Amino acid sequence: MRSRTQKKVGIWIFALTLFMAHLFLRSAHADTGSTWKQIYAKSGEYSISFPTTPQMMSQTLDLQEGQKLVYDVYLSPFESKGVFLLLVATYPEELMKGQEIAGVEGLIQGILNHNAENTLIYAKQIQISGKQALNFLVQNGQSYFRGQALMVGNRLFLLAMEGKKEFLEEKVFAEFVKSFHLNH
Repeated sequence: MRSRTQKKVGIWIFALTLFMAHLFLRSAHADTGSTWKQIYAKSGEYSISFPTTPQMMSQTLDLQEGQKLVYDVYLSPFESKGVFLLLVATYPEELMKGQEIAGVEGLIQGILNHNAENTLIYAKQIQISGKQALNFLVQNGQSYFRGQALMVGNRLFLLAMEGKKEFLEEKVFAEFVKSFHLNH
């Protein structure tokens, strides 16, 4: 039960982070001809490329019994078309083996619950760096949230792009997720 509560707290904090990122970066933009910037985790655990040098936000939440939920969010605008993000949430405990997709489904449910107008267009299982993941698209009104998410041990990785529906560029999103590498 404790693990379920931790996941719910994490999902709501994630939703709040997305909302803040949306407000913060809505007016920023990257130049069309810019060269994408590769970043590496301090731990060396992963790398990914963004259209601009991303802004990084980090938060630690104290949970019950001295446990902590730590998450880092990297945000990078793409022209005036949207925002790329990488969310890395570190939970105090690993999910039970075989429950990784259920954990990611909980994340998607949190995204859907964040706004009553959010609609899941599709979600399908894929592989990222040899790990089970979900590839999904959520839309509402005039906006989209395109993502791929996976759990590795006690870490949730969400690679996403958010913006207005008419600016969704699957080819650019595919290049973004292709640049993500787990280094273990």
